[in-house]
Amino acid sequence: MYTQEIQLSTKLVADKEKLYIEFHSLLISFRNNGQVQGDSENLYFDDDKICSSVITLAKDALHKKYNTPLIDKRITSIEELANTKIQIKSSGKLYINEAEVCECTKSEHYILFTTFLDFSSPVRCGTCNHNVPLYRLPLFNEYGYQDILHWESNYKAFDTLQMNCTVGEKWAMKQMWDVDSQLSKQGIEICKKITELSQIPTYYYLFNYKSIRHSQDIKRKCPFCGGEWLLKEKTYHLYDFKCDTCKLISSLSSNSF
Repeated sequence: MYTQEIQLSTKLVADKEKLYIEFHSLLISFRNNGQVQGDSENLYFDDDKICSSVITLAKDALHKKYNTPLIDKRITSIEELANTKIQIKSSGKLYINEAEVCECTKSEHYILFTTFLDFSSPVRCGTCNHNVPLYRLPLFNEYGYQDILHWESNYKAFDTLQMNCTVGEKWAMKQMWDVDSQLSKQGIEICKKITELSQIPTYYYLFNYKSIRHSQDIKRKCPFCGGEWLLKEKTYHLYDFKCDTCKLISSLSSNSF
């Protein structure tokens, strides 16, 4: 991951409040397009500049080749208002919560997966298990990938509840492991859309933390079709189950006995 500085001179701007609002909208658009990570728009004035320090998965994440038409439109509007160009500079690489970016020529499949601690892309490559930046996927709509980001936000909220263990823990876990839950249905529909747009099969990850005997856990069948889905070997130290028919992936419970 990288920190990037986005700056704009405000020397010639009469209405700085308007510029602030426009700049804030640009940061939201970058986030919706997966070019910027995190939900917080860090925006501030520094002398005669308006600045933002953001985090990206890749060093070139803010290159114009990844922009949506809406982002290009917002940048043009801001630069006309300020009568100067936006400056983007990479400040350095982060080694905390580092996430590797997929460099595969073509992925065998994708996996929709995240956790409450995850600060990277919710789409992983099934070939290398590294992050697939959302802006590398075919565009969902003119705004970017809000459908995926909304699912990610929902999943993290449920994962936080189950990790805190005090309020809504069982309900949250059911949302995460039940293939018929609202959360799972939302995620599965996203996987179908990614598959349709990219022509790359996309699997949905089902959480598993059931209190269950290991001997029973390994005998579990695919919750959709009832078929065999236990893998001969765990992949990437994480995935134990995979159904190629239903496009589901899961793991053995770490709460087994």
